[in-house]
Amino acid sequence: MKHPLFRSVIAVLLGIFVLLLSGLLVVTISESTGLFQRLPMLEKTFTHTSMLVFSVLFVLIINRGNITAYGFVWNLKFPLVKIVLMSLFIGFISTLISTLFLDEITEHPATDFSLLEKILYIWIWASICEEVLTRGLIQSFLSPLKQIGITFFNSFISLPVIVGALFFGAMHFMLLTTGLDIFSVLNIVIFGIVLGLLAGYYKERTNSLIPAIIIHFCFNVGGSFFSLIGFL
Repeated sequence: MKHPLFRSVIAVLLGIFVLLLSGLLVVTISESTGLFQRLPMLEKTFTHTSMLVFSVLFVLIINRGNITAYGFVWNLKFPLVKIVLMSLFIGFISTLISTLFLDEITEHPATDFSLLEKILYIWIWASICEEVLTRGLIQSFLSPLKQIGITFFNSFISLPVIVGALFFGAMHFMLLTTGLDIFSVLNIVIFGIVLGLLAGYYKERTNSLIPAIIIHFCFNVGGSFFSLIGFL
């Protein structure tokens, strides 16, 4: 199953299936129990937690229990300072554009989060869960196709990296259901793709999710620059 188009379609369908299962589980629990009313903290993390669980489950099934080939490897051999600064800068540019040129994001689902909740749920937990899905499951599933790609600024960007980045950006179109205007969502989608390309590039070079998670975390920190000023 190394045909590029066929394998790419399967990878995207896997990602969509994980998102649908996670959303369905949240709706089912919300409508059939009072769990989220009793534990509001659980509601804020449940979707991402479900995403993480289903992604790891699919990895275990597809790779017959071996998760190391899907990025679950501890590897710190990458330019940490470089990727931290790049990610912070990209995140900052994203929020700068939103602040200067787009409508206020008053209906963002994380608007009412406290600073501690934003750090725990958005910066850390969301970064881990989303990277396991996009760079762990989707990109790694496409790794047999990593010889296919394009050269951009003397760096080879493989097809798995590109597909994972496009999926990551596109999944943020779901923010339209929260009341965000289309231009704000497009800004998030575009910068999500940029983030995905950077995270995917270093995931592929190290075969580890560690740099991807760090990049995602720093991007979220940079994207919260003006929120941090407000908190302070």
